[in-house]
Amino acid sequence: MSSHFSSIHLFRLCVSIAILALFSVITGCSGLMSGGSDDVRIPRLENIAVLPVDKAALTGRDTDCTITDNVSGSAEELPKGARSAVTALIANEISGDARFKVIQERQCVSFLNAMLSVDVKASQLKLIQNFGAELGADAVLYTKLLRYRERVGSNYSVQTPASVAFSMVLIRVSDGAVLWRHGYDETQQPLSENLFKAGFYRETGMRWLTAAELAGYGVKKAILDLKAHLD
Repeated sequence: MSSHFSSIHLFRLCVSIAILALFSVITGCSGLMSGGSDDVRIPRLENIAVLPVDKAALTGRDTDCTITDNVSGSAEELPKGARSAVTALIANEISGDARFKVIQERQCVSFLNAMLSVDVKASQLKLIQNFGAELGADAVLYTKLLRYRERVGSNYSVQTPASVAFSMVLIRVSDGAVLWRHGYDETQQPLSENLFKAGFYRETGMRWLTAAELAGYGVKKAILDLKAHLD
């Protein structure tokens, strides 16, 4: 992507802004993510344990964990601090909601080591269930980060835009059932090239986002969708 808008791009951008209001009514955030289980309500949950964000395996399509298969594409090496940054974004979005409890990384590591010492072949789903049971949780919110690519450039001129992808699942502790799942896979595009991003730019402003801002937008939408499905 060029670091400067050509005159053609500027003309297209002006046209895009002129019809932004019209498209915002019908587009919303279409295409950015796959939501929860349509209009199906999640059974009442009193305690939801929120695990620290995990990283996806670097094996192409993440086929080793079927509980988080709702984001396509290959995982990438994550920059230092990316998982913690997204975990903090999730914590911010659920702050003040007594149903959610954020679990610290050290607590997860301690439990994982203890569990694997007993059953080295335990599946990921089984580990999540057992951890949730030990915490006294009704369900566990598990997030896997596949991509966290920082923009190259500034707010108004980029060589490479930010790109973020993650998946979330809500797992019931009692039986391991997946109650809700959500995927987010977004590489920012200029509105002049994709008018269906009108809703996105209406919320974020006409600028190039950082990876943290792009992730924050996705996390906000994901948690709003989750809460909409909760009784």
